[in-house]
Amino acid sequence: MSVAHAVAGAHAVAGAHDVAGAHDVAGLLLAQIAAFLAVLFIASAVHKAFDWRRTRTVVQGFAGVPRRAASPAALTACAIEALAGALLILPDHRRAGAAFATAMLGLYLALISRAVALNRGVVDCGCSFGAGSRSLGRFEIVRNALLLATALLVLAYADASASMAPSQLLAACALLALYGAVDQLMALRPMRQGTVL
Repeated sequence: MSVAHAVAGAHAVAGAHDVAGAHDVAGLLLAQIAAFLAVLFIASAVHKAFDWRRTRTVVQGFAGVPRRAASPAALTACAIEALAGALLILPDHRRAGAAFATAMLGLYLALISRAVALNRGVVDCGCSFGAGSRSLGRFEIVRNALLLATALLVLAYADASASMAPSQLLAACALLALYGAVDQLMALRPMRQGTVL
C-alpha cells in the first residue's frame, strides 16, 4: 500500500468518526429536549389535576368550552399531557409523544394568539404554574412558539434521538425550574407593555 493510500484511508476513518460523533451529539441533544418537554407536560398535567377548579374555569372561560363539556375537556387535556410526557421518555414511543405535544402546544398557541388579537386584557390562560390572571402579550406567544418548535424538532428527528439517561431527566427538572422562574418574572413585567428585562 502506498503512503497516499494510507493517508487517504486514515482521513476516511477520521471522517467517519467525526460523522458518528456529530450524530451522537445530536442524538443526546434531541433526547435532552425530549426530556424537558416530558417533564414540562407531566408537571403541567399534575398541576391541572391538583388545581381542578381553576382548570375547569380556564377551559370554560379562556378556551370557550361550554360549561357542560368543561370537565370532560379538562380531563382530556390532562390525560393527553400526561400521555405525551410519558411517551416522550420512551425512545420507541417518542415520536407519538412528540405528536401529542405538538398538537397540544399548537392548540395553546392558537388560544393565546386569539386572546392577544382580541385584546382580552388580564385573563387566566392556565399556561403557567403560578398565580392565574395576567396580561397576555408577545412573551407568551414567543414562548409557546418556541415550545412548539422544539416539539416539532423532536417529532421530525425522533428516530435519531438517543435513549434518555436519568441525568437528563434531572437536568430537565432544573430547566423547568428556570422556565418557571422566567415565566413568573415576565408575568410581573410583561413584554406586551414594552418593558425590557
